[in-house]
Amino acid sequence: MTNTEIEVVKKLMRKSITKTEFLQDFTVDVTQNSGYVLMLLERAYNRKIANEVEYSLFIAFSFNLFNEDYVEIACKLIESHWHFQHENLAMILQRLKSPASIEYLYRAAVTQFDYLDFDEAYALAVKCIWALGDINTEDSRGKLKLLTESENEIIRENAVKQLERNN
Repeated sequence: MTNTEIEVVKKLMRKSITKTEFLQDFTVDVTQNSGYVLMLLERAYNRKIANEVEYSLFIAFSFNLFNEDYVEIACKLIESHWHFQHENLAMILQRLKSPASIEYLYRAAVTQFDYLDFDEAYALAVKCIWALGDINTEDSRGKLKLLTESENEIIRENAVKQLERNN
């Protein structure tokens, strides 16, 4: 992302400009070219630039750009330890309901990211479990069954709830 793009995104985040103003000031009209934001995410992933992951996801959320094209990069990012957007990525994958994300969601549900050590509610794991429940395939239910064997009560109970919901 260019410095100019970053500044325009920050203004949108602070709500000091409207979405219309953002579209006028940003390099590309993302409503007409959602692939540009996907390219920004891929570049941020390749260069391991955490704030650019955050900014790119913010743009995509703001303009509802997520589609099947975003599954692969979201899966790569949800396993990466160098950024702080895992819960947002789990929500994206939940929304997209792609069977391709099942293994990634499962692994993220059982991964302890250092920056989430304080989270006694296991919000990331719960979001991943809900996403697996919403995908609702034989494979996703299989991963939920594995999670019902977790030593962690929160993970176990949420996996049970998702399996019961889908029966």
